[in-house]
Amino acid sequence: MQLPPVFNFPKSQLQCYGESMYRTSWDLLSECNSGQSPLDRFISVVAWNISTTRSAIFGLAPYNPILGETHHVSKGNLNVLLEKVSHHPPVAALHATDEKENIQMIWCQRPVPKFNGTSVEAQVLGKRELKLLNHGEIYEVNSPNLLIRFLPIPGLDWIGNVNIRCKESGPVAELCYKSHSFLSFGGNQRLIRGKIFDSSSLKILYEVDGRWDKTVTIKDKQNGKVRIIYDAKQVISGLQTPILNDAEVITVFVH
Repeated sequence: MQLPPVFNFPKSQLQCYGESMYRTSWDLLSECNSGQSPLDRFISVVAWNISTTRSAIFGLAPYNPILGETHHVSKGNLNVLLEKVSHHPPVAALHATDEKENIQMIWCQRPVPKFNGTSVEAQVLGKRELKLLNHGEIYEVNSPNLLIRFLPIPGLDWIGNVNIRCKESGPVAELCYKSHSFLSFGGNQRLIRGKIFDSSSLKILYEVDGRWDKTVTIKDKQNGKVRIIYDAKQVISGLQTPILNDAEVITVFVH
């Protein structure tokens, strides 16, 4: 939705997409590559994907990028490049590489709003691909939907089903992002629940439970052990304001 500039905060939509990749205190991406077994790596990918879910601010929105606008950030060995590749419909594309870990990420997303009277649900179309080149594994992931709620309590939340799969290794994760309880009164917010199972036998390996803005755990269905795979406080706390190096000066001529 188009908003007057007074409702914009000083970031572009491209930067908001990109920050979920490089604005972290805990390097979950490297852990995806360091797992000893395909299942270990798959669980790390699940944790990394949860880490890309960030809280939004109700009543404010980032600036809408112009066609061809880019956002580029390098952090250590990670290089992230985003570009606005289409305006109608709005489409943003991301390409990221980690040369040290030999990891590539590609995703192309397009929000499609649906008005529901007291709320707007922006369905995020498109898929993400995470490639662990050292292991020959490609993980495909879709995105949750952004819910903009006006009544009875204004707010923003992520909802919907997310599937994570890797054809090369076999496991599949089915996650469900949940919002408020009925009428938005009471109950927990920002819940995430689901399961990890083997695609060939359909045997459930782990149950996933928690809050994506706090901690998420998995429970081993074989021995009942529970462990934390994602801690939002470790991932996004203590972050410093980015410093711009090698700034380029762009001169605009107005006729």
